[in-house]
Amino acid sequence: MDALLRQGELFEGLSEEGFRRLLATGKSRTLQAGEYLFRLGDDATDFYVLINGKVDLCFPMRLRGAVKDVTVESVGAGQALGWSALVKPHRFTLSARATEPSEVAGFTRRVLLELFEAEPSIGYAFFTKVSEVVGFRLHTFQALWVRELQRALEAETQRLTELPPASQ
Repeated sequence: MDALLRQGELFEGLSEEGFRRLLATGKSRTLQAGEYLFRLGDDATDFYVLINGKVDLCFPMRLRGAVKDVTVESVGAGQALGWSALVKPHRFTLSARATEPSEVAGFTRRVLLELFEAEPSIGYAFFTKVSEVVGFRLHTFQALWVRELQRALEAETQRLTELPPASQ
């Protein structure tokens, strides 16, 4: 687990000692294909890094009378998920579902914050990387939103051009 996590996006910039201290706070968890790590709206107490496998970050939407998961992003080995555990109001903003057998390292918010208070340099390096993850996810959501808005506007423009002229 150590070697796989060391290559992860959140651990760049950490000293070897900082990495070991951070890693000591984590707990491994195995997921089966189709199993949810967390769901939209759940209380976010743990932050995760994918050790191996693949997890889809999904937004559940009602389509044709059934709730379907719409994948926003697929997360692979070394990538972080569940940053809502570190940001108020500490509720997950997406669901996370394993698409194949996967293993994650979970880090409890309270334990992380205690470590960061005791070792501010670890906290600084960690939160710098977490802010990059958050920024990337927000950029992804913005791109999806703009694309859907553009489709809706194009459909409305098309509908309006097909209407018969208003009588005078």
